[in-house]
Amino acid sequence: MAIIEYIKSKNGAENIDISRQKTNESNLLEAKKLWSKIIDIDEDKYPDYHNFQSSNTDLITLVKKTIPSRIKKNFIHFGLDSPEDISWKLIKRMAKEYLNANPWLQISFCKDSTRQSVDERVQRAMLNSHLNGLNYKFKKCSPSKTVYDGELLSRKDYYKLDPRKTRKDIDSYGSKYNRNIWIFQKYAKASGGHQDNVITETQHFLEDADKFIANNSNNNNNYFIAQLDGKFIEENIVSLKSHITNTSNVFAGNSYDVINWIKDI
Repeated sequence: MAIIEYIKSKNGAENIDISRQKTNESNLLEAKKLWSKIIDIDEDKYPDYHNFQSSNTDLITLVKKTIPSRIKKNFIHFGLDSPEDISWKLIKRMAKEYLNANPWLQISFCKDSTRQSVDERVQRAMLNSHLNGLNYKFKKCSPSKTVYDGELLSRKDYYKLDPRKTRKDIDSYGSKYNRNIWIFQKYAKASGGHQDNVITETQHFLEDADKFIANNSNNNNNYFIAQLDGKFIEENIVSLKSHITNTSNVFAGNSYDVINWIKDI
């Protein structure tokens, strides 16, 4: 399912919102194809839907996990005595109902773009687009790295020190002229639930990064950036910046501000 990276605006939050919706539209086009394929599956070849096989992993997931899970949640409503009574008949009926639904409703039944890492991909694409003239190239940070208690660690080493996993991985990495740029990317549009945790996660990143710079004052070629987009988290940037002492190497801002800050360094 194609992820659409819209980056025409200088506003990161706007780009992410539009990318999410365009990706959902792309997901719907693909979902319609999959629903049609489910209806045409030869049941004689796979009498038990649990044993269904296909080269299309998305189709397998729909047949064996997604649709059965939705039926199990309301098995009484669907006329079943037990959630284990799911059959091809019900799975195909669900796919047919999706396919015949009004397009206005259909988009609610396809894969949700919020589960496809759209946000960080758009933020990374913005960096690469706007900093292309400076020959910066940002990519997903791999292998995974985490800054913790003033140290830059592999995921394996970090887990040894913090089994509770209170820190999040660095999302993107870029380098140029011996400069290493480590970027923690978050999007939070409104407060509540997981979004509130994003503030704590970002604070941890900035405090740990600040300590790393302090501990490595003789080698200041590492830069740590929190790239923060969305109304809720952007309203907290000033507060989050208060946790930064080494402002020459640690920064927090929205995508527009981050791009300008990298240009300056």
